[in-house]
Amino acid sequence: MTTAVLTGHERSLIAQVSTEQLMEATRTIAQWVRHSGTPDEARAFDWIEQTLQGFGLETNRYLHPGLVSWPESASLVITHANGEGETIRCATHAFATSTAEHGLAGELAYVGFGTAGERAQSSLSGKIALVDGIVAPNRHLAIDDSGAAGSIWIAGTYLHERALSPIWGTPTPETAHLLPTKPSVSVTAEGGERIKAALAGGPVQVTMVTSVYRNWNQLPLLVANLHPSNDGADAETFVMLSGHVDSWYYGAMDNGTANATMIEVVRVLSEHRAELRRGLRLAFWSGHSHARYAGSAWYADTFWQDLHDRCVAHINVDSVGGMGATVLSQGNSMAELREFVSDAIEPIAGQRLDPRRYGRSGDQSFWGHGIPAALMSLSEQPPENADPVLLALHHQISGGTSKAGGLGSWWHTPEDTVEKIDPEFLVRDASIYVLLLHRLCTASVLPLDYTAVLDELTQNLASISQAGDRLDLSLVDAQLRALKTALGRLRSASAGAVGDRAATINRCLMDVGRALIPVDYTSTGMFDHDLAVPTRPLPGLAAANTLAALDPDSDDFHFLHTRLVRERNRLVHGMTQATRAVASTVRELEGKPS
Repeated sequence: MTTAVLTGHERSLIAQVSTEQLMEATRTIAQWVRHSGTPDEARAFDWIEQTLQGFGLETNRYLHPGLVSWPESASLVITHANGEGETIRCATHAFATSTAEHGLAGELAYVGFGTAGERAQSSLSGKIALVDGIVAPNRHLAIDDSGAAGSIWIAGTYLHERALSPIWGTPTPETAHLLPTKPSVSVTAEGGERIKAALAGGPVQVTMVTSVYRNWNQLPLLVANLHPSNDGADAETFVMLSGHVDSWYYGAMDNGTANATMIEVVRVLSEHRAELRRGLRLAFWSGHSHARYAGSAWYADTFWQDLHDRCVAHINVDSVGGMGATVLSQGNSMAELREFVSDAIEPIAGQRLDPRRYGRSGDQSFWGHGIPAALMSLSEQPPENADPVLLALHHQISGGTSKAGGLGSWWHTPEDTVEKIDPEFLVRDASIYVLLLHRLCTASVLPLDYTAVLDELTQNLASISQAGDRLDLSLVDAQLRALKTALGRLRSASAGAVGDRAATINRCLMDVGRALIPVDYTSTGMFDHDLAVPTRPLPGLAAANTLAALDPDSDDFHFLHTRLVRERNRLVHGMTQATRAVASTVRELEGKPS
């Protein structure tokens, strides 16, 4: 582990981070309610673009179609067994369906957390399901597919805006059928207790009325480039710093402070352009909240080759600077960047990242390209600040403890205003991004530790070893050892590398990521997008443990075994390509013919 220290020059960089500039940008952006593809969102994009151009940046503004959705109105009335009616406060969700004007009526059926076992205990056909816990696309999809006519979710102390589509970006013919087809609302924990009390007295009838906006909107997307002033071998590559502009309500924290941070990073670094070895590309998305990452997905698809060939890393920023946000150890990072990112956090905030795998969120549309990624929500609330209902639910479901309490009670609510921002914490978070991006853009050799990736792969493969001899993983084990040996040789040959020699190593490190990340993080591969639902390591092999429980003479066994063999081959191929790239580079560095 590298000792996390700041150089004198880095201290001077951080000293340039301005509280006044950050708060002024946040206040400006948060004056508009920025629903995706609306005029007020366009005004925010206009202001951001003009500000960046004022720093001398080259900008490109795009418009692209996106299927967007947001809730408009909802009501819920329950009728007790004695015929008495009661109104329960509720909210519907983006991508839920609208009811007819008279609403949807039906008998209520309580299904606990909505697990497969709980759903199987009673028929949901034609009924309205009552489910514990904040709604999420994967959970809603299971209820939607169960035959229920609609659903009511017991969210917690507060009602947070949620989007129900499990599709990442714009639907395709293969995924469009997964769009939600049933009405859905959420109620608070207090409302949920009232509904459960009514159920205790006998059958309950409910009537829900929902109105949900869904349409194809033209979404803006802004890209700005800070080019290095040198013409070295790495000058054509770039680090991408991204964040969404669209918001729920005024979105001061989510995502006004993030946009302000991006602007502040480039303001500071633009004064040090001569130091940059590679460029910095800022990408401002729409369609994050209301179109399930449609902006970043469109950019990933439209500029696939450019990103694959030139982007060395993707750093995301979301919801920084919130008051009370003292936990900075729970941020996302791929293993190859985790220690490097921790070395930027520790000297400023005194914390390091825990080894948490990147979750499927935060505009991570670039895993298929093989681009290393880090961060999203850098700072979070401590557990004592969490919604106690949701924290207890998390512990009950997972059996674990939480080191962080989320992004604040105001997240995805009308309360996300400038008053929820702590200027000191915003400067802290922005300073970390300035330090991190400066180091990434100036490093002679890219700080990508693929030995850490192999260690993580080894652990994850061990967790699927229950398949035993039913799935031969000997080729995987052999290729892991070969790649680890090759990376050790590369590390030795890289000592003190500068100039063209460093550029050769950097291209090799990029090639390793292009080979490993798609198989480690995606199931659909390089040119598509997995669903916007929780994912597991080595997703193509995630079902391997199921094999051990199947009858080896059954159809199900043979079907699954065939799929797993193909996924094993995909992993072996990726590791083989990485090994060849490293071996070729080592020969070149050692003066041997490639």
